[in-house]
Amino acid sequence: MSTPEEAKAVVRRWNEEGWSQGNYDLAYEIISPDMTVHGAGGQKIGMGPDALIGLIRAWRTAFPDGYMSIEDLVVEGDLVGVRNSWHGTHTGEFYGIPASGKRVDVTSIGLDRVVDGQVVEGWGEMDMVGMMQQLGALPLVGPGAVSGGRSPAWSAPVDEGDDTTDPAEAKALLNGFIRALAAGDRSAAEALVGPDFVDDNPSWGSVDLDGAIAAAEQLRAALPDLQVEVEEDTELAEGGRAEAHSLYRGTHTGADLYGVVATGNSIVWTQHDLVQVSGGRVARRWVSADTLSFLQQLGALPSQGG
Repeated sequence: MSTPEEAKAVVRRWNEEGWSQGNYDLAYEIISPDMTVHGAGGQKIGMGPDALIGLIRAWRTAFPDGYMSIEDLVVEGDLVGVRNSWHGTHTGEFYGIPASGKRVDVTSIGLDRVVDGQVVEGWGEMDMVGMMQQLGALPLVGPGAVSGGRSPAWSAPVDEGDDTTDPAEAKALLNGFIRALAAGDRSAAEALVGPDFVDDNPSWGSVDLDGAIAAAEQLRAALPDLQVEVEEDTELAEGGRAEAHSLYRGTHTGADLYGVVATGNSIVWTQHDLVQVSGGRVARRWVSADTLSFLQQLGALPSQGG
């Protein structure tokens, strides 16, 4: 088994050498041939070294100056959480989108399981809607930061948090906050956060507690049966940081949402939440969600190939 520091080093190398430097051969060293990727809606997708090389090559061809910045690394056991961003200039074709010359900042939160120096399993979310909107390839619909006229990047950092926080306490606070928002329990959510809480959430566009609650209330009004499943085997914490991957389900039988009247469509999407705990409260939350699948299932954006 890899030590926590060795696991962190593997993920850091993959971001810095693989994504940022285009060292494709690194994949054969640190990506398991049997790696499983958990995609939208909790799907399990086989994706070994060759598939990941193809993915990175496509991005680096479209964004030759592109690089991945790492904002956070959190480790517990064999799980490594990473909050990062892709930055680049669109000077080559990207999945059929002609070069635009536009600069993009794309936020992401991921989770990798590292065993014996190799990534064997991965979960990840990226603000693909915001990215495509920056390129002019999607209309400015939905709740995200770009459609709201705000920066798509993570905002400026705050303090490093309380590194004496017990990991179990940090995970309990994160879990409770996720569930309180999904249930529309404003008082429970307010009780879990600090006085200067920041919601760093390009996916849903919220920047503070009022915005986070409003976004959750809007979802619940449109999807009255909204449920969230926090995948407990993906929860991890280190010091004052805690991360979890969640699966959301709901049926659009309620209010109009982003210009779409109720269709009765069942909608499933996934989301990563990372929090910073300080003084026994959630001081800050970072979110990356699969809003592309969400908006496509809702009918606010065309489906792939549609």
